[in-house]
Amino acid sequence: MSINVARGSRGTLLGDDSKAERQESSSIAAQVHDVLMERILDMELPPFQELSEARLAAEFGVSRTPVREALARLARRGLVEILPQRGTIVSPLSEELIAKSRFIREALERPLARLAAEKLTPEIAALLMREIALQNTFANLSDDQSFLESDERFHALIAKAAGFESIWDDVREAKFHMDRVRRLSLFSQEHMFFIVREHEEILERLKDHDVEGADRSISVHLFSVMRELDHIRSDHPEYFTRDAKPPG
Repeated sequence: MSINVARGSRGTLLGDDSKAERQESSSIAAQVHDVLMERILDMELPPFQELSEARLAAEFGVSRTPVREALARLARRGLVEILPQRGTIVSPLSEELIAKSRFIREALERPLARLAAEKLTPEIAALLMREIALQNTFANLSDDQSFLESDERFHALIAKAAGFESIWDDVREAKFHMDRVRRLSLFSQEHMFFIVREHEEILERLKDHDVEGADRSISVHLFSVMRELDHIRSDHPEYFTRDAKPPG
């Protein structure tokens, strides 16, 4: 699949203004990073997939420098591994990182759910109900991508109801490793409906202004990924085995 990355004119990149060149290169690297991260989180680039700087540069139509910068940033987030003398691969799934991701996310989202239960307005309640209706539709269609996008909006709305809408950026940063597992679990239509039921339970607790109930419901919901982990490992052991050779 060809992906276009917005770029400035070639004259700017190769001109005399070195500061402009650095800024342009950084912007390109950020765009390449975002596209690759989305591919990794969506499992379009599965664990152990080789990532060639040269092939990626050709695909994006950029030099290898911004690709190298993008891969370095992904490596700092634990999403790729840069192996000396061997190249770069997509990182395997790590149970330790998944558990850490869930722990951090729970530490952030449980207080948000408690506050949301206290402060929920009819307007945000209506938006949450709309997302649940959309999720039922997407589950019926087995549209996992749209389902995930609605799931993101549902949880972001809880943060907004709590009065901390901007904190969702911190939650997103914490949950990268959970997202890869969630993508695999959503290949199951049954699991999509299971998540909808959990969202309905959370919304009921919020609408009842049940602080303790909202806390419990969000905690159970966030732990559901860990319950799925054994099934995912059984179905895709090659994604977890660090001793496995990269495909290709």
